[in-house]
Amino acid sequence: MAKTSGYYSKFYSSFCTTRQRSVWRDSGGVLLGFNILKLYENPDSINQEVKTAKIMNWKEKTGTDRLRLMFSYDEFGKMSPEMGMVVNGAMLGAFTGTLIGGTLHSKESFIKFIERNQGTAFQSTFEAQKQLQTKVTLGFARGAWILGWRLGVFCGSFMLFTTSISVYRGKSSIIEYLVGGGATGILFKLKQGPRAMVAGGIFGGALGALAGSVNLAIMYLTGVTMEEIRYWQYEWKEELQADKQETLRKARAADLDILTKAHEERTASTTPLLEVVEDQSASNSIKS
Repeated sequence: MAKTSGYYSKFYSSFCTTRQRSVWRDSGGVLLGFNILKLYENPDSINQEVKTAKIMNWKEKTGTDRLRLMFSYDEFGKMSPEMGMVVNGAMLGAFTGTLIGGTLHSKESFIKFIERNQGTAFQSTFEAQKQLQTKVTLGFARGAWILGWRLGVFCGSFMLFTTSISVYRGKSSIIEYLVGGGATGILFKLKQGPRAMVAGGIFGGALGALAGSVNLAIMYLTGVTMEEIRYWQYEWKEELQADKQETLRKARAADLDILTKAHEERTASTTPLLEVVEDQSASNSIKS
C-alpha cells in the first residue's frame, strides 16, 4: 500500500494487513475504530531524532542495558517510567485490597456483634452504638491490613516480573505475563511446601495469562504497543522536567530583576551624597 505524503484514505484489504502498519514504525495516518481506515496524518508519529527516541531505541541496546536503564535514576533523582508503573501497580493493589478487605471484615464484625449481643442489656442506646462502631472500625482496620499489603505485594511483584522480562526481551507478549504470574504465585506459597508452590504457580500463571490476554487484546485493537507506551512515558517525563527547569529559570530571573532594581535604587539615592563629598574635596584642594 503506497504512502502519499503521510496521508491515507483507502480501506485496507484485511484486519491483519492493518496491524502490520504500526505507528512506531510508520509515521502515516492515525488508526480509527478497529484499525480499518486511515484518514489523516498521525499526530503521535515519532521523530527518531529526538532525545527520547534515542534513549528508547531498544534494538540497539542489550537486555542488560535495558534493565540497567529501567532500574536507574535520572539526573534529577527520578525513577524510570517502568519502575513508576511497578510502584503504581503495587499502590493500586494495596488500595484495592484495603477497600475490599476492610469492607468484608467490617461487615463480618457487624453481623457477629448483632448475633452475640441480642440478649445483652446495655446501659443506653448510645453505649450499644459506641461498642458497635468500635467493633466495626477495628474489623475494617484488621481486614484492610490483612488483604491490603498482600494484594499490594502480589500486584507489585507481578508488575516487576512482567516489566523486567518485557524490558529484557525488548518486546511484549503473553510470555512475560505467564512467567510473571507463575513466579509470583510460587513466591506467595514458598513457606507452605512444594505442593502449595506448584499450585500457586499454576494458579498465578493462569491469572497472569488471563490478564496478559486482555491487555494485549486491548493494545491490539487500539493499534498501540507497549514499546510505544513506554516511549510516550519517557517523552512526558522529559517534557515535565523541561517545564520545571523553565519555571525555575523564570523565577530566578524575576528574583534577579528585583535585586537589580533594589541595587539601582540604592545607588541612585547615594549618588548625590557622593557628588557633595567630591565637591568638598575639590574645593579643599583648591584652597590649599
